[in-house]
Amino acid sequence: MPSYQLRDTTTRTLLARDLADYAAAEAALDRLDDELEHDLAANSEGAGHIRLRLDVEKVTDGTTEAVGHHVLLLGVDDYTDPLPAL
Repeated sequence: MPSYQLRDTTTRTLLARDLADYAAAEAALDRLDDELEHDLAANSEGAGHIRLRLDVEKVTDGTTEAVGHHVLLLGVDDYTDPLPAL
């Protein structure tokens, strides 16, 4: 029976494993996003430029296959135009 996992594309670090299905992988992505946003706020981080690409991988009988990816943009505040409107 296949399982799913999340991996940081850049570092190849495994972030979550043994997820039951793709929906569970997406839920894990949401939790990871929330945790990272919370950590940024707790450390008084302002607008950031943190971009993570995470691969969703399907594991079947020891064989890993990329089946999707997500890009998380963290700590990015809405842009405010410093010039007043005319």
